[in-house]
Amino acid sequence: MNKLIAALWAVILLVSCGKQAPPPLTEQEKQRRIDSMTRERIEEAEARARKELEYRRKIEVKVKADSILKARSAPAGQGKTN
Repeated sequence: MNKLIAALWAVILLVSCGKQAPPPLTEQEKQRRIDSMTRERIEEAEARARKELEYRRKIEVKVKADSILKARSAPAGQGKTN
């Protein structure tokens, strides 16, 4: 019986000690976390932008080059319309 009470008391002490709130963050720690999250998001956005640029470049450069070649091969005076 004594062992059971001692074990129960030990479990209660261990459980109650585990519910402590973490200490509040200092301004420097808050800023460091914000900077870290911001840096990650900026890097992700830049990677998406580079990927989109490569995709669009393949399409748009070809269209632009075709347009330039067509304008060069057209007879004089027919390349532009106002």
